[in-house]
Amino acid sequence: MTTPYHIKVSPAARRQILALTPKHRKVIIRLVEALSVNPRPPGSRKVNGMRGLYSESANHSRVIYKIEDQEVLVLVVK
Repeated sequence: MTTPYHIKVSPAARRQILALTPKHRKVIIRLVEALSVNPRPPGSRKVNGMRGLYSESANHSRVIYKIEDQEVLVLVVK
């Protein structure tokens, strides 16, 4: 079994998550929590031209994040 990744959310991403509707916020929070178990799930994509950044989509939102050692840093939610 793999060790869960620690999730850190940037202040800007936190503000963007809080600005979502409760329904969309719940979807994004579930997605971010799932990244702690598998930060490279099927369907995730590397961001072109940005080394080490990944992108995941959910309900018209996109989560951009970076994987470092045993940590996932959520940078942007748009």
